[in-house]
Amino acid sequence: MTTNCRHIQAPTLTYPRTKPSWLGSCLEVILPTECLVCHRPLRLERVCYRCRPALPDLHGILLSRCQLCFEPLSLSAHVGSACEACKLHHALTDQIRFLWEYDGLARDLIRSMKYQPSLVLASLCSTLLKDAIPHLFSSRGWDLIIPIPSSRLTYRRRLFHPCAELAHGVARQLKLPTKNILTHNKHRLPQASLNHDARLRRLKTLFSIKNGCRVEGKRILMIEDVITTGATISAAAYQLKKAGATQVDVLALARTRVWRRFRSRVSAIFA
Repeated sequence: MTTNCRHIQAPTLTYPRTKPSWLGSCLEVILPTECLVCHRPLRLERVCYRCRPALPDLHGILLSRCQLCFEPLSLSAHVGSACEACKLHHALTDQIRFLWEYDGLARDLIRSMKYQPSLVLASLCSTLLKDAIPHLFSSRGWDLIIPIPSSRLTYRRRLFHPCAELAHGVARQLKLPTKNILTHNKHRLPQASLNHDARLRRLKTLFSIKNGCRVEGKRILMIEDVITTGATISAAAYQLKKAGATQVDVLALARTRVWRRFRSRVSAIFA
């Protein structure tokens, strides 16, 4: 597949640094900067070294991972193939990619971004996602970038859409359009407050396509912050494929280990 997005040269994934300036140095005397996660005093950085999750080594990572769900392949599996679970369980998403397992420092960083909330951390994370794309996707060529929307209640509490902020940063760098095509339907509680069974029961009606929005024939990259059971991305992909999208890939900051336990149940709902 040919690609129409800008190829980004990123020999290795690194945390972006703040460029020093005389104005910034003067302001630090009056308003000292601090780590956005642990609040320790800092200079020229936004996250201290103690709070930075280790960045994955992305060199050649696609050779050792499932091309669909990004799970590590067994030693007996063919390079560049799908894992046995993907062959067994139907998925509505085409490719899933993420940077971290949702644990430890990665969990603390993402929670600080979502619940403080922090636009600066969202910008930092979007830069990491953007730089990782050439290593994570062998074929791209997307037409549109779509964030997973938050519920109305969540937005009123935070005045902040984490996935939208991530998507805007990625889209700006890739020179692709981003649109809030999906609507989070009338379910009041945020997904993080629900148990896993409650998430699964309401999947098919969780999202809808906004009136007047068309995705027929589009190849879409969805942006998510954390993939938990896979219920949310499956519900979004269900609506997009139903509306005519030909490809729905997912890029996330992290994925939880509980996803492995629920993938068969999520797949069965749509099968």
